[in-house]
Amino acid sequence: MAETEVKNRTAWYFAWALIIVGALVSAQQAFKAPKTTFEWKRVTMDGHRVGGTPVTLENASTALGWWDDDGFVAPNGTHFDDDSPVAVVALALQDVQPHFAELKRVVGHSASMLMNDRDNPDLPLGNLFVDALRDYASRYFKVPMDFAITNFGGIRVPLPEGAVTAEDISAMFPFKNYLCYAKVSGEGLLKLFEQLSATPAFQAVSGATIRVKDHKLVSALIGGRPIDPARIYNVATIDFLLDGGDNISIGALASDVVLSHVLLKDVMVDLVTSTEAAGKLLEGKSDGRVIMED
Repeated sequence: MAETEVKNRTAWYFAWALIIVGALVSAQQAFKAPKTTFEWKRVTMDGHRVGGTPVTLENASTALGWWDDDGFVAPNGTHFDDDSPVAVVALALQDVQPHFAELKRVVGHSASMLMNDRDNPDLPLGNLFVDALRDYASRYFKVPMDFAITNFGGIRVPLPEGAVTAEDISAMFPFKNYLCYAKVSGEGLLKLFEQLSATPAFQAVSGATIRVKDHKLVSALIGGRPIDPARIYNVATIDFLLDGGDNISIGALASDVVLSHVLLKDVMVDLVTSTEAAGKLLEGKSDGRVIMED
């Protein structure tokens, strides 16, 4: 075979190889699954785990549907046969409603919805609850609490406007975090405040007035007075913050800690029911107790 013919055939094979490789690459790209882009958004909740209007013993028939001569009628008016999967599930949901009676019980009323925003260090909901925490601890431990602190992350959903049910409170405080009492020196509190000043947002506090600028502590008062480094302060807090929860270790700063079996939701129930008994609405407000400036 002539040398020229060999070269031509080699070039021809090479060209076909390039064509085949190109076709394979194109096919792979064509059948490759498109990249999915996810976008996360924060949405407003009404405070009820069930969403929308909560199901109660009084409105269960309309909220979950009802039965007529033709079978089951969904809340939107759609009819289903009695033995359809939808009707079977609806019946099970209605049958279980009496077991939720305690959760659906209205325990109080709120003047407005109070949101939980971890980026706001002076939040009405956080202020309302941590003030209640300090008051409850003073009564429970029979010692006046100088200061109280809890974490915003422990409040999971907003407080709804209007009727507040036991379920709403359980949804707000689903974790088994317990009330506790710590004796902390003024020096220890200043260290805590300096640590919190360096974070994006402070935690919920009561009994203190804090000012932070450029993530550095500028001033801190307890009960309206400068902190005495040598004095021992009575601090109401939760066990989650004693040993590293949210990077806070109050236990390491304390000379003594007293634990309890009181859950945070118990503290909130006490606040809601006592406010209701007094004929008042739950209200929270921002009052400038923590100011963080850039």
